[in-house]
Amino acid sequence: MSTKKELGKKDWYYYVYEENNIITLSVPIPKPAPGFDVIYILNESEKEKYLEIGIKALEERIDDMNVSFYDYQMISWR
Repeated sequence: MSTKKELGKKDWYYYVYEENNIITLSVPIPKPAPGFDVIYILNESEKEKYLEIGIKALEERIDDMNVSFYDYQMISWR
């Protein structure tokens, strides 16, 4: 049985989860309405870098997710 483990978060800015050795970055965005969680699964090099230096390794990715959210998986808040 797999369990989703929270690795880090800054409320309403980013959330990082690990499940089955896969690390997922979730960025909440309020627009377009009704709001979405933008989801990205880290590749191996991003995962290693995140585990080594923390959230600083993902700052550019978070910025891109906020701007180019349609390029990522989006889960509606509704």
